[in-house]
Amino acid sequence: MITSVIFDIGMVLAYFRGREMYEDMGITGEDFETIASATIRNPMWNEFDRGLIPTEEIIEIFVKDAPQFRKEITAIYETPEVMVRMYDYTLPWIRELKERGYKVYALSNWSKPTYEACIDSHLSFLKEMDGEIISFREHLLKPEREIYQLLCDRFNITPEEAVFLDDNIANVEAARAFGLNAIHFVNYEQGKAELEEYLQQ
Repeated sequence: MITSVIFDIGMVLAYFRGREMYEDMGITGEDFETIASATIRNPMWNEFDRGLIPTEEIIEIFVKDAPQFRKEITAIYETPEVMVRMYDYTLPWIRELKERGYKVYALSNWSKPTYEACIDSHLSFLKEMDGEIISFREHLLKPEREIYQLLCDRFNITPEEAVFLDDNIANVEAARAFGLNAIHFVNYEQGKAELEEYLQQ
């Protein structure tokens, strides 16, 4: 029997505006490809979510690969809330699950500046959950096994009684290897339907 539902945040409960935040600055075409390669496609973008690299240092890492865009890269971290938008379905979905008696948790890779900038707005739904594991606090990242273990230990979750939804297939496969039921989230309709199959078992 399923008792807990665990959500990733980015591209599951909240939209990551990777392209749009640059378009808002007028960056398109080849300029976008250059700055995207230096930032959101840079392996260090995810590593920043571990919470061990200062913001000033990550900016310099990104600027190194696109020095002509120093101003734009710096601006992102001056207003990190531009990166995120909550989906319309997010709060109703969480509230429905809780009303039905399920525990609801978040397990997500997230950088400190973006999390803190968005917690009262685009991430406000987290306040309605039963708990969260956010990477920058724990210095762990999905798909590392230790972060799934920490989640289950901290909130007394039995893996086979939980379902995890994530848009990243590597995170889904790692969750399954750990022992969690897991869904590769593609969109709301698909994710909700597959979750319901688990909940009806």
